[in-house]
Amino acid sequence: MSNKIHELEQIMFPPDGSGLKPYEWMINPTRQRQWIDDKGIFLWLAFFFSEIGAGLYFVSLFYEYKLGLILGWLITLVLGGVIHVLYLGNPLRAWRMIAKPNTSELSRGIWIIGIFAALGFLQMVTASSFNIVFNTIMGILCLLIISHGFATMNVIRALPAWSSTMVLPLSIISGVWVGHQILQFMFAVSGSAALASGMEAWAEAFFFVYFLCILLYVWGTFHSNEMGKESILMQGKGDLSKISFIGVGGLGILLPLILTLIMWGGGYQRVFDFFKIGFSICRRPGLKVCHNEKCRV
Repeated sequence: MSNKIHELEQIMFPPDGSGLKPYEWMINPTRQRQWIDDKGIFLWLAFFFSEIGAGLYFVSLFYEYKLGLILGWLITLVLGGVIHVLYLGNPLRAWRMIAKPNTSELSRGIWIIGIFAALGFLQMVTASSFNIVFNTIMGILCLLIISHGFATMNVIRALPAWSSTMVLPLSIISGVWVGHQILQFMFAVSGSAALASGMEAWAEAFFFVYFLCILLYVWGTFHSNEMGKESILMQGKGDLSKISFIGVGGLGILLPLILTLIMWGGGYQRVFDFFKIGFSICRRPGLKVCHNEKCRV
């Protein structure tokens, strides 16, 4: 234990003086590093797989597609659940997390996943598994699982990027959209081209709502307080800029947007029309550029 504390001190306060000063964390915005160190990546992966698995299960309920239920159930419990166990600091004491569902968001999440595991298995093995009552219960459980990880982080008020009011709606639309995309892919590769094509309109709607939620999330975090503003600025420069622009902006938003516009318009012409309209708006009267000292509009 003492070695661990010493290593942490060396990271936070290196001998060359480049680390944090003992008082800086109280007066200046500082990056949160401890939670992601060592096994922190397992927590992120567990939330990720639980979200997409529950999203796939949720969308499969509407199409009464049992293979989608099975795959969503397995992703949520096997991938999400096993990776959650890998994150546990002391497995011999981890059972205590289930003891306080009335006060702990983490405890409530474990109970929800347990109920989902039991009822989901029952739904998959029951002959008449798709009925309005069963579907409603499982749909609610799926939405709770999707939002569970973000709800757990949302209670940490010291991190404005986590405590934003847009985190929960963003998590739900993200999980449903990704689950919808996985189910659409399953239909396409299984030969159900008509079903896959019919899902495209919903896929486009989900994506645009998801894109709007991201914009509102960034805008709200930036204007929440000085720490929130600093969080957004840190993601746009320095070491985090590559992840933000290439990963989130390019692969996560721009590329799906282009592909969505191609599918939406039925060809490439719609993409060019989109950018043409965008450039036309940027060049509208009142936004002209002038090098004259008297010209300020």
